[in-house]
Amino acid sequence: MDYLKLLIPLVVALLAWLGNEWRKRQWEEYQRKEVRYQELIKALKGFYLSAWSPDESKIMKNHFIDQLNLCWMYCPDEIIFKAYAFIDTAHTSGTCSDEEKELALGELILAIRKDLISKKVLSNTQLKSEDFRILTST
Repeated sequence: MDYLKLLIPLVVALLAWLGNEWRKRQWEEYQRKEVRYQELIKALKGFYLSAWSPDESKIMKNHFIDQLNLCWMYCPDEIIFKAYAFIDTAHTSGTCSDEEKELALGELILAIRKDLISKKVLSNTQLKSEDFRILTST
C-alpha cells in the first residue's frame, strides 16, 4: 500500500511531463510552419507583380522554390501538392488563364490557412521520393 502512495504521484507527474512535451512540440512545429508559410507567401510576389524587373522576379520565384523545398520537412502533403499545382499554372508557357492561376493560388493559401488553424503535428505522409521536383525559375 505504501508503494501506491509513491507510484500514483510518479505516474501523474510522468503524464503531466509527457503532455507538456507534446504541447511544446506542437507549438514549435506550429511556429516553424508559420515562418515557412510567411516566407512562401511573401515570395509569391515574384509570380504576379509586373512592376518587378525580370531579375527581381526570378529572385523571388527562386525564394518561393527554396521555401517550398523546405516545406518537405514538416508541412502536410496537401500544401506541397497545392504549391506544385500553383507553379504548374504560373509556368511561363502561358497555357493557363489568369482565373486558373488565381484559383490555384487561392487553393494554396486556403490549404495553408487550414493547416495553421488545425495546429496538427505532422505524423505521417503519403509523399514519395518521385513527388519531389527540382525546380528553377525562368
